[in-house]
Amino acid sequence: MAKSKIAPTKTNLFKLKRELSFVQEGHELLKQKREILIAELLGIMYKTKSSQKKIEEELKEAYIALEEVIIKMGRKSAEQASLSVNLTTSITLHRRGIMGVELPLVETKYDDNPPYYGLKGTSPYLDEVINRFKEVLQLIGQHVQDRLSLLRLAREVKKTIHRVNALEKISIPDYKETTNYIQETLEEQERENFIVAKLIKKRLEKRFKDG
Repeated sequence: MAKSKIAPTKTNLFKLKRELSFVQEGHELLKQKREILIAELLGIMYKTKSSQKKIEEELKEAYIALEEVIIKMGRKSAEQASLSVNLTTSITLHRRGIMGVELPLVETKYDDNPPYYGLKGTSPYLDEVINRFKEVLQLIGQHVQDRLSLLRLAREVKKTIHRVNALEKISIPDYKETTNYIQETLEEQERENFIVAKLIKKRLEKRFKDG
């Protein structure tokens, strides 16, 4: 806003002060939003790092359990047993909102009917293998959810920071400078009017006195 383009009137001064108050209120709300989003972002960053490590550990244990089954049953028997596993997986996406940002929720469900195989020629370790890989898939869903949330939150935090900075460094100082300019101009006009009024009063008094 160019202060030279705004007439220094009381009406404009009142209008600008009201707008400044509104902008300052919006600035405070954006600062609160920024802090909440950053806190959420940091929390999910920690969870993402932790879940990545957990996936690697669980996946390693799942493959160790699978190798044990293959050793005990033989590769061919293990493959045949795997074909009889009646297990289906479904992944559903939901949403949750935080400060106007939509974040994904990944829900992993299993539809299974144990026992998955006949008891003859099989190993009880098969259950452990299946459960371990189910746990890995559950963790991967959670990890994907957190990674997507990180991207969206990071994007929104960046936008919010830019808006806060724009208000702090441009809009609010501009409003303050313009309102100060109008305030000072009006005060100067009042002083000039007061001086002029005094001069007129003196001249009138002198005229009445001389007359």
